[in-house]
Amino acid sequence: MGRKTQPKTELTAREKMDAFGIDAVCAAILHPKAMHAIADEIGVSQGSLVAWIGADSERSARAREARVQTAQMWDEKATLTIETAGDQFELSKARELAQHYRWRASKIAPRDYGDKVAIGGAADLPPVKAESMLDVSSLSTAALIEIMRIKDATEPR
Repeated sequence: MGRKTQPKTELTAREKMDAFGIDAVCAAILHPKAMHAIADEIGVSQGSLVAWIGADSERSARAREARVQTAQMWDEKATLTIETAGDQFELSKARELAQHYRWRASKIAPRDYGDKVAIGGAADLPPVKAESMLDVSSLSTAALIEIMRIKDATEPR
């Protein structure tokens, strides 16, 4: 008498991603593959992949680090593209590509490759405890100037 086999059930998106693993996701990011291509390879939606990465702080940190390494690769590719241009036409094309590669790097890792700003605002200032006065001796001159600028801009005249 034959044994009845249970019909195979389709894996959930989470099960597919768990089986694929963060190591493979990071390797794909470093390939570099776009997130939609990684999601397609796993057989899940891009939203599911992004949510799965973000649901675990270790996975999120590892994927972020892989993206930062990819940003460095785009920056280096920009330089190489210009350096290997053979003639004026190739150089013109290389400059356009280099600009795009550096733009990609700035979007992937804005802290490392984005436009430099002296002070971005309150997020760049040290935290202030409500119960104590701020020790301004630990602040840089630029931070103090920014505090005064903000204070002057918000005070009624």
